[in-house]
Amino acid sequence: MPASSRVYILKFTVGILDTNMYIVYDEGSRDSILVDPGGDPSEGLEWVRRLSLELRAVLATHGHFDHVAGLPSLRGLGVPSYIHRDDLEVVGVSAGWYSRYLGEEMEVPNFDVLLDGDTELRFGSLELRVLHTPGHSPGSIAIYIPEAGALLSGDTIFAGTVGRVDLPGGSEEELARSIRKIYERVPLDVVVYPGHGPQTTLRRELRANPFVEDALKAGNSKLSPSH
Repeated sequence: MPASSRVYILKFTVGILDTNMYIVYDEGSRDSILVDPGGDPSEGLEWVRRLSLELRAVLATHGHFDHVAGLPSLRGLGVPSYIHRDDLEVVGVSAGWYSRYLGEEMEVPNFDVLLDGDTELRFGSLELRVLHTPGHSPGSIAIYIPEAGALLSGDTIFAGTVGRVDLPGGSEEELARSIRKIYERVPLDVVVYPGHGPQTTLRRELRANPFVEDALKAGNSKLSPSH
């Protein structure tokens, strides 16, 4: 990516659980991606239009309905959709939860590309490093964008807390391992854009998040709140 390019992130709160939907775009090339369409994505698409962006892909950090419910409405755009393979079953199960809670059917989205493990993706000028971060769900991912100094953490790490592990497929042990992976592979000062709530940084969570502290201690991490 040219040194002059600048990557920005727009946040939109969507859906019944106030999910953070993000648009990531390169100001120079106008390449963009949309992450976690958990509700009506129309406001985000309006900004794609206003900024003359080229939408290259739609990614879900995991398969719970509050992160994918709006995806069927994007079908007509003709852009590929991505999710980790291990959350494909979660999508169908979670759609059932949506139907029970709201008393209406949710269309189960289809995905064009199933991710495996950790991987690197490129969409035009946008370069992403995808980390498989199971724990909240089997196929949860976090998306590190070096050029933006940003980590889209899904429901793995939040400001002051971490993702719940009491839903089907959740695992406290795997979540702790995923947190350690993030801290091993991502710089401390990146801005964390979580699936819900305000943004934070890995450094701030190292100092103020007891769940992160416990996960790092369990893995004998050399990191400490003094870093």
